[in-house]
Amino acid sequence: MRSTRFPDEPIFRMIKIFSNYLIRKDLILENPLHEITELPENQVIPFIFSAAETDLFLRAVIKLMRTTEKFYLSDFSAYIAFLLMARCGLRTSEPLNLLKTHYNPEERTIYIEKTKFRKDRLIPIPKAIAHEINNLLKVRRLFPDDSHFLLVKVKGEKLVRMFINRRFIKALTYINLDQPRKIIGTTNFSKPSHHSLRHSFAVNTLKRIKQQGRSCQNALPVLASYMGHSKYKYTIYYLKVLDAEHRRQMLDFSIRRSEDV
Repeated sequence: MRSTRFPDEPIFRMIKIFSNYLIRKDLILENPLHEITELPENQVIPFIFSAAETDLFLRAVIKLMRTTEKFYLSDFSAYIAFLLMARCGLRTSEPLNLLKTHYNPEERTIYIEKTKFRKDRLIPIPKAIAHEINNLLKVRRLFPDDSHFLLVKVKGEKLVRMFINRRFIKALTYINLDQPRKIIGTTNFSKPSHHSLRHSFAVNTLKRIKQQGRSCQNALPVLASYMGHSKYKYTIYYLKVLDAEHRRQMLDFSIRRSEDV
């Protein structure tokens, strides 16, 4: 007989536990719920930007930058934050906590200090990103402040997550990628978030490595170190979704299956 599935609710667990107790006391012969199994936990599929969508998003952020004195510096700083997430795989909190001294323009590196896993790391950044950071620092000279943070608003106020979130949604809506979360069966297809830029960096990096005929598995330890994972097994998570197209195919397939039921 095939097992019947019920939602994962505490009441079913309690009844099962109590029935097993009655069996041990010889009060019943078998657990009446032994064929009832819990649904597996939801599988979370992150939103993935394709390489083209990442470029489109960053161009939208630039286009939507406000040029007034009140907002230009903060919008420019937000753009740099997104750039570091999308091109270097930083977590959202990491660019926000960068100090000016953490950026070395001569070596083109940034030092990321004790974030998740309490792990420091020094990473090289592409020349184009270093150029953009240098431009930001030039703009900051027009708005003198005493802030030690690299990314700031006018008067040296630290850039905060709430501000980043508003600019992210603005750009996402502009390019028509503001999609809701979808739960189909036991699969949770996440909506885009600024953390999706980090996910996409990892997935698209592994995709390029695969297209070059090299081993993704061999690249995982290096990618893990670059992204600040304490163990490279956490980076294997990104192999579950090969690319943005693969994610869309999974979503389309899940929707069709749910409609057929």
